[in-house]
Amino acid sequence: MKRFSFDIDVVGACNLRCPSCPQGNVKSYRLPHGFMEPELLARIVRKAKAECRVTAIGLFSWAEPLLHPKLPELIRVVRDAGIGCFLSSNLNILPDADAIMEAGPFSFRISASGFTQEVYGWSHRGGDIEKVKKNMVKLAEARSRNNASTRIYVYYHRYTHNLKEEPMMREFAAGLGIDFEPVWALMFPVEKVLDYANEDGSVRSAEDLELIERLPLPLGKAIETSRKYRDLACSLRDSQISMDFQGNVQLCCGVFDASKFTVGNYLTMPLDEIQRIRQGHGMCDRCRQHGVHVYVTYGTHELEELAAATISPDDYELLDLDYELAQKRLRRGLEKVYQKVFARVISTEQKAAFGACFDRMQRLVGQLKRSLRGKG
Repeated sequence: MKRFSFDIDVVGACNLRCPSCPQGNVKSYRLPHGFMEPELLARIVRKAKAECRVTAIGLFSWAEPLLHPKLPELIRVVRDAGIGCFLSSNLNILPDADAIMEAGPFSFRISASGFTQEVYGWSHRGGDIEKVKKNMVKLAEARSRNNASTRIYVYYHRYTHNLKEEPMMREFAAGLGIDFEPVWALMFPVEKVLDYANEDGSVRSAEDLELIERLPLPLGKAIETSRKYRDLACSLRDSQISMDFQGNVQLCCGVFDASKFTVGNYLTMPLDEIQRIRQGHGMCDRCRQHGVHVYVTYGTHELEELAAATISPDDYELLDLDYELAQKRLRRGLEKVYQKVFARVISTEQKAAFGACFDRMQRLVGQLKRSLRGKG
């Protein structure tokens, strides 16, 4: 059976309006609002397990899952089906940390972009970093109280304005036993990136232009780089299913406007038919023509190198990017081995666990290296 992961927006709203996310930068369209019932999720999971090998289910896409009043029940639906449940949140709210940890999600990702409000507030618009920090403490304590194995980690979005605060957030997270994964900020959704990729290089607002100025990955150069690899397979289309709280399948997790890019309802369509429609969609052709599927998935190491070459030398040294890039090259090599040898026998949860152990080991090595360099 073919392997698929599922991204399911169990709610239709978000409490923030971030400039790099369509919830904040698309003014002409709003997602339908509502909540997925646990019974509907259970039906979706049963159908998915009958049609494919489900590697993971994330209860998020463009929305904030912690807004859902029955989130622990949804987590249990996924967990009881023997599938790893993944969460991602801006963590400006945390209704019941103990209930979430008791439900047992495989991982909990915290989206962040600064350590002080002045820096964080620009890129996580409407958010309060002090609330996030307090909720990080609560979440870590709840994990300990419930003896949960959930991996909690900060997903730090790197912009040009927030790089100097990354070590502060990294240290704060480490003190709570929370992992840390930095990532170069991108522009979303795919529709906006394609607007920029047009010959006139158009964007839709002054806010978009300001965002582009703050991206360490210069958008024009990033598209140019990605376009060279446009013949690469698209994992978002070929091995991932994205849907809303009603069970409606979207073309992929990178597009936003459901009025244009809804494929159909998952429960009423065979998976083969869903894939046939997606693979023949004109939007996919446009996206692949410009290599945007490579851009939104960091599909080539040249994007990492482009970002590293763009930031200031001081920031480059502060983040120890020589070491980081070397470790990423090593990890890409291990990923190739995994795809060739272990992909059919190791689950997504096991792979993520191995990856987390690898990251922790490399961070410890990096800390030791920096410590020895400081003593020298």
